[in-house]
Amino acid sequence: MRDEEYPAEQIGEYGVGGQPAVAARMTPHLRLTVAGIVVGALAVVAAAAGVATFPRFTTAATGVVWTALALVCAFVMTGICVVQLLAWRQAMAWWRGQHGVPSATLGRLSWWLHVGSYAVAVVALYAGISGSASAGWSAIAASALTVSLLLVLLAQVLGAVQYVRPDGPPGTVPTHVRRMLARERARQAAAAAIVERDGPGPR
Repeated sequence: MRDEEYPAEQIGEYGVGGQPAVAARMTPHLRLTVAGIVVGALAVVAAAAGVATFPRFTTAATGVVWTALALVCAFVMTGICVVQLLAWRQAMAWWRGQHGVPSATLGRLSWWLHVGSYAVAVVALYAGISGSASAGWSAIAASALTVSLLLVLLAQVLGAVQYVRPDGPPGTVPTHVRRMLARERARQAAAAAIVERDGPGPR
């Protein structure tokens, strides 16, 4: 998957159907969404194992709640990946000139799902850590919850953030950070060019 922006001449008009080049270019992102679903399903299995093996002798009733919440987060993250995949398939059909939903319409829903996936990831992180601590770090349930947490985060990175779009990488935090750094480097380069051209300002 590319991490850089696509050149402007390679980007079709957003929402316009019958753009096979866009469909071909964005196919790898659809495959990542499929991978996110598979990983999310594994996260659900691991979280369910954590619920099933949670120590019954513990007096920390909240530990069971955290473990159940981790399972819910795994379900929700997988569900987001599934909806993203359905949105991608509709957009692909639209871009290929087949019957489908306009990508601009899908893009809004898909983008908000991608934003919501960050909240789910944060809740899953807290629930997984809290549930593991309540079960005891050496317990089987703690290991299962740790695996589930890692898989949930991986599902988010692979599938949930893959919102429908005709170009470029997903809206992940690292991508935003890279864009900010690139803009800052460009600003500094422009300032250096002005100083080199005009010389240093008055002292």
